[in-house]
Amino acid sequence: MFGAVRDYLEEAYNPSVRGVVIILMGAGFALFMLLNSPDFTNPYYLFGVGVNIFAVIWAVITLTSVQINRR
Repeated sequence: MFGAVRDYLEEAYNPSVRGVVIILMGAGFALFMLLNSPDFTNPYYLFGVGVNIFAVIWAVITLTSVQINRR
């Protein structure tokens, strides 16, 4: 059962490198713009920074895993 689920997820999860690069560039730019004018008292600002940091980390991990799997 575990093997069948793992095989299905391997087939379903095929990330597009181009899409991940676009997400990385967009999140990096948004993070740069957010960090230019910090407002740490605003909870919406902190949420935006957190989401962008998560997106950058996710994109880097995804790109790394795709490159490792293609070798």
